[in-house]
Amino acid sequence: MKVIVVTGASSGIGLAMTQYFCQKGHHVYGISRTKMYEKNVRSIQADVTDYKQLKQAYEDIYEVEGKIDVLINNAGMGISGSVEDTSYEDAAYLMNVNFMGVFNSTKAMIPLLRKSGGGKILNMSSVAARLGIPFQAFYSSSKAAINAFSEALNIELHPFKIQVCSIMPGDIKTGFTKNRKKNEVDSVFYKKRVDKSVSVMEEDERNGMDPEYAAKVVLKLIERKRIPLYKTIGFKYKIFVLLHKFLPAKLANNVVGMIYGFKKEK
Repeated sequence: MKVIVVTGASSGIGLAMTQYFCQKGHHVYGISRTKMYEKNVRSIQADVTDYKQLKQAYEDIYEVEGKIDVLINNAGMGISGSVEDTSYEDAAYLMNVNFMGVFNSTKAMIPLLRKSGGGKILNMSSVAARLGIPFQAFYSSSKAAINAFSEALNIELHPFKIQVCSIMPGDIKTGFTKNRKKNEVDSVFYKKRVDKSVSVMEEDERNGMDPEYAAKVVLKLIERKRIPLYKTIGFKYKIFVLLHKFLPAKLANNVVGMIYGFKKEK
């Protein structure tokens, strides 16, 4: 039995993970801004943008359990639209949730994992971290930042037997699609391309992997003695990441542009 803490646990892949881990007999704490009412899931209301809330929540968990084994930084959001038409406030808020939220959560948890004798930190990134997606620039940027953060963090925490993994799922069927924030205005220079691009993304997501499949992959990581620095979820997405690694950067960028960019659209 492991003590597992999951942020962004009230919906999507976060909810699927908490439900599945509980079914397998683990003690799971779901962190979310809204109260959860899931059987066997220990729900704690906290916002990942508030370090003090998280610190208190994690210390309370440690006091009850006497240890914490795994932190899954899953909370996140998306914005669609062109860079030019995205407001500073929306971009800053996304980075605050997606990246600074991971920092807040990790900073609050490290002392408790160290006191527990080690553990795992799993940061939910995305294939979009490797492939910069047009009209999703801030989401891709935040996930790329998580990858770099995870690499550095893994080295820093090695002496404390705390392992770090950046998980990169492909498209998953969740509420993330309908909850994605869209720019209030897309100018005439981008609107047609944005609409086409977002419709492709949303169709891919609606036909994506079941979130429980992702939960099963994550649990296998939790149960492993040693974990990789990166884990891509979804066979075809593993191919995308592999091709990106070996193709010239410009060619890989052009391929993404053909899929999502509609560069010839006037």
